[in-house]
Amino acid sequence: MNRLLLILRKKLGDKEIKTVVKNFLSLSTFNVLKFIFPLILIPYLTSNLGLRHYGQYVLSFSIFQYGLLLVNFGFDYSATKLISLNRDNKTKIAQIVTNVTVARLLFAIISSSAIYLVISLMPTLTDNNLLYIYGFGILLGQAITPLWLFQGIEKMGYITIINLITRIISTLLIFIFIHKPSDFYLVNLFQSIGYLSSGIASVILIVKHLKLKIVKPTLRNISFYIADSWQIFLSTLSMSFYREANVIILGITTNYEIVGQYAAIEKIIKAIQSFMDPLSKALFPFFGRKLNEPNESNSSYVKFGKIFTLILVIILSLLYLFGPKLLIWYLGKSFESAIVLFQIMIPVVLFGGLNYYFGIIGLINLGLNKYFTKAVFITGILSVTLCYLLSSSIGAAGAAITMSISELILLSLIFRKISPWIKKKTRIEV
Repeated sequence: MNRLLLILRKKLGDKEIKTVVKNFLSLSTFNVLKFIFPLILIPYLTSNLGLRHYGQYVLSFSIFQYGLLLVNFGFDYSATKLISLNRDNKTKIAQIVTNVTVARLLFAIISSSAIYLVISLMPTLTDNNLLYIYGFGILLGQAITPLWLFQGIEKMGYITIINLITRIISTLLIFIFIHKPSDFYLVNLFQSIGYLSSGIASVILIVKHLKLKIVKPTLRNISFYIADSWQIFLSTLSMSFYREANVIILGITTNYEIVGQYAAIEKIIKAIQSFMDPLSKALFPFFGRKLNEPNESNSSYVKFGKIFTLILVIILSLLYLFGPKLLIWYLGKSFESAIVLFQIMIPVVLFGGLNYYFGIIGLINLGLNKYFTKAVFITGILSVTLCYLLSSSIGAAGAAITMSISELILLSLIFRKISPWIKKKTRIEV
């Protein structure tokens, strides 16, 4: 423990590590904003809408998550890496930003059309068509918000300020206008306003402050960036396929009340898990350079991995000790029966964090995209199958069990590939 702390103090003296820490703090603030407002809204919405209507809203948002997945198309990683490698070339950055944004807008149109088709064909969703139509702004706003640009140039302060303003706007609108169950369809409208405000403000910032010129997009460039992100998209698609599918599967196998209860607990777990995302995402462009430099030692990756794992274990222990009481204080006594769901899903914080560090930061930056995609795909198939079988028999508990087991399966597959590489590099360094 002391040795790891000494290593960290020594590393913080390095200019590059200071950049990582600076962006970690900005990303931490960004992530707190990203999840603190939804956390504020969970008890408010479950109380004012009731579990049934809250479950309907959550089911719609889960469907939109798949639309967002197509819009992002893995650019959060591939474009971030390209921006990082060309950070001193404004002409190249402008070309990347323009062509990637056009690609994301095309995907937003495609995903919106697909969702509209789905709600038109399914009677249970058609009854809530306004809930879905009002959510299309979420996809468009996400398409024009280049979080990946700010990550690549390692200047996250700008987008953090924008996010704060837009989150406050959408949250206040929800508190002002949503008071009864019949108002549930307005939640996605106000979410859309937040996403669109963030996107418009980002575009203004890029043009006015960063002085990036919008260039003419070409089909060739758009195709290149899509192809470059294809493997990462498949990985994130497979990963989100099982991470987001539980709510939808519960919607098929159970009812909206069970969906609402499970979704509230899952959102809390993901919010807790997200507090480690800033460190992970700040390290992605850093190791994207480090692991691709000729003759570069990989000891820093292993050392950061040990520190990262230690932090996750500490968080895991604290959640088991204090989590249940805090859960009841937060959501009320009506959620006492959901404590078991919370306890079952706690390991996701550890396994999911390690999957990101060794899978995304490790395997992808090492060029092992195809293996990672394969591992996630296998996990996704097993997860969806298991979730359907378990949720059909034991309801929400089955979905919670599936969530933890799936992350453990993926971690095992990742370590199978990366462990020999870590051991080899460690022996060479010694």
